[in-house]
Amino acid sequence: MKNGLESRIKSYIEAKNLAEKLGLERDFKIRFLAQGEYNINYLVEDRAKKLVFRANTASQLGLENQIEYEYNALKALELSGVTPRAHYVDGKKDVLDYGVLVMEFLEGVPLDYSKDLRTAATIFGKIHSLDTEGLDETFIVESDILSSRVREARMWLGDYMDSPKVDVKLKSFFQNFLDWAEANSHKETYFKQDKWHVVNNTEVNSHNFIIGEERSYLIDWEKPVISDPCQDITQFIAETTTSWKGSYVLSRDEKKDFFKHYAKNLSAGDRGIEERVQIYAPYLYLRALSWCAYAWLEYQNPDKEIVNMDTFMKIEQYLDVDFMEKLISPLK
Repeated sequence: MKNGLESRIKSYIEAKNLAEKLGLERDFKIRFLAQGEYNINYLVEDRAKKLVFRANTASQLGLENQIEYEYNALKALELSGVTPRAHYVDGKKDVLDYGVLVMEFLEGVPLDYSKDLRTAATIFGKIHSLDTEGLDETFIVESDILSSRVREARMWLGDYMDSPKVDVKLKSFFQNFLDWAEANSHKETYFKQDKWHVVNNTEVNSHNFIIGEERSYLIDWEKPVISDPCQDITQFIAETTTSWKGSYVLSRDEKKDFFKHYAKNLSAGDRGIEERVQIYAPYLYLRALSWCAYAWLEYQNPDKEIVNMDTFMKIEQYLDVDFMEKLISPLK
């Protein structure tokens, strides 16, 4: 598919006269970069310029205009200086079967939690300082952040709770967790009474950061929402995120230092981010663990080829009842 798509991308660029529009030399080259579940990325380069050609295959948000949604988000985020600049979008799918986004290529490496926390705090601070007035038509707005997580978890867990393949102890854990989360979702009035809305990325794992020698960035803006900043901040420091690609767990001192530097980079100052994170944290874990349950059941399908055993092993690690209890018990 990669080789076939590469030639189709070249044909697309020629059909759309895109090389001229983007200032590329005619002898540009195309090279595969990375592929996710919803996007395939290629590097398009000549002697002077490097661009990312992003082919969108599906939408996590269920949007018909997924690629335009991401493009509009990037344009709105440009003022932050810590997100990729978007140059071109095409959601027509008339020449290529996929939505197309072209953006700048950024040099750097993934975030290292052991040394890049302050850099991440600066990035979050700049993004969360952007004025969101007038962006309601650009982004999905999520105000009911606790009850939304409960509804989301029930969706992820539907087939899992009915499956005979799932141990009764796991079903009991999730049922008790759901019941507790629903009973306490009234706490979201805190976020409504002291509304603080920013642009959230919603996928802030280490590999969605690019740490460069001079500048660093947060990338992959396919499903941002306007909501309380605790969404991104909680996910970023959560053990299910920090341990996803390894086994790193932030210490209390590291979290304190991160909060301190995040607040320093907010243009309007801190509005109680630590308290907001404390309220939201169990609901973030509900989201993460219920998704793992859904994914685990998908992997049991004999027609599904498991292409990433590391991911499957991490999912199984997270779905250990003792591990999950240890995560959430201190937060209730």
